Amino acid sequence: MRWPLALLLVLGVACGKKTEEPPPPPPGSAAPQVRIISLTPSATEVMAALGATSLLVGVDDYSEYPPEVKQLPKVGSFLTPNLEAIVRLRPTLVIVDDIHTGSAKALEDAGIQTVACAMHTLPDVESALKTVGARIGKTAEATRIAADIDRAIDATVSRRPAKRPKVLAIIDREAGGLGNLVAAGTGSYVDELLALVGGANVLAGAGIRYPKLSMEEVLRAQPEVILDLSYAARGDRGLDPWRTVEIPAAKSGRLHALGEPYLIAPSPRVTQALDTMARAIAEPAR
Repeated sequence: MRWPLALLLVLGVACGKKTEEPPPPPPGSAAPQVRIISLTPSATEVMAALGATSLLVGVDDYSEYPPEVKQLPKVGSFLTPNLEAIVRLRPTLVIVDDIHTGSAKALEDAGIQTVACAMHTLPDVESALKTVGARIGKTAEATRIAADIDRAIDATVSRRPAKRPKVLAIIDREAGGLGNLVAAGTGSYVDELLALVGGANVLAGAGIRYPKLSMEEVLRAQPEVILDLSYAARGDRGLDPWRTVEIPAAKSGRLHALGEPYLIAPSPRVTQALDTMARAIAEPAR
């Protein structure tokens, strides 16, 4: 499933509680059943990492990992959650992004607890794990996973190549061509991963997370590696538009189509993201 570019550009940078904790049940009464809905793929992955997918009763339209969540009821897209569908599922907690201010207010007015977890950077992943973990009784698991992520980052940094190749990471472009280029710029998640694995982002000074590019700008940048994360790059001929461009990456064949969702938006699958990107930039010229 292709994630819309809008999903990437509106991701927030904070994770925090939106409502007060519900009071504990009276002595002798049964604890209420936990029923959770996730409104973003990243939040769904946080639940999975915490071993809590069994608590999910609904997810957004784009949540596909882990595979078992594909069978859950869908409650709308990231930009347009279906509040009626959410309420019908009788959740006790809805994990929202901080773009969902209006939806969260409507859910709270309906007596449904929400917690906001928008992830844009690596620190946000750990923040989301700890915040959600605390809400569902998985604090120990969240702490362990965060420590594993920190160790993976340290190991990656220790293996960075001495010579940093110049990398252009493409987020979106037109099918079959190189028009409407959108790339990973300063402060984006991909930019963060590149810095850790030892790639030199040619757009590090762009000042914009996802700048639009012209071919003239690509030619001036002269990238040595192209990482094309766009949907257009998939398939046997997906990288063909790059092969005749007068840049070092095309001449040496260091062109990579990377379609893994965990490279696009932050998630607990940080280790996989780092491994995939490190292999791509380390591949020698052919």
